[in-house]
Amino acid sequence: MKPKKILYKNQDDVWKKAEAHLKKLLLNCNGVKEAYVWVSLAEGKFGIYEEPYRSQIGSDIDLVVVLGDYKNIYKDWKFTKVEKLWFDLYQLGYFKYNGNKHQIDGLIVIPPKHDLEKMKKLLVGRSKRIS
Repeated sequence: MKPKKILYKNQDDVWKKAEAHLKKLLLNCNGVKEAYVWVSLAEGKFGIYEEPYRSQIGSDIDLVVVLGDYKNIYKDWKFTKVEKLWFDLYQLGYFKYNGNKHQIDGLIVIPPKHDLEKMKKLLVGRSKRIS
């Protein structure tokens, strides 16, 4: 069970800084067709846990990245060996906020391997597009 999360007070500031960080991260990757932040950061529920959870101190960032091809995956992204119907999971690095380190999980979507319709349904109302 997840421990209680203490939300950062200024979710707008968190979003602005995280979005800038994610845009910079995506500059290293050619072939990005779309990118979205999904769940906690997008929903304004980003923060730190009262005690570590799965070796993490706080919320992770779920970054959904639609790529044209596997050759477009940035060389520093680490495949976690998790493959789902609508994404393959990569560890993309970290975002620091208020001195806390938050893992960035890359949900990498590559047509035609992944189910784009399922992705789109899951993102509705729970995501923000990275422009």
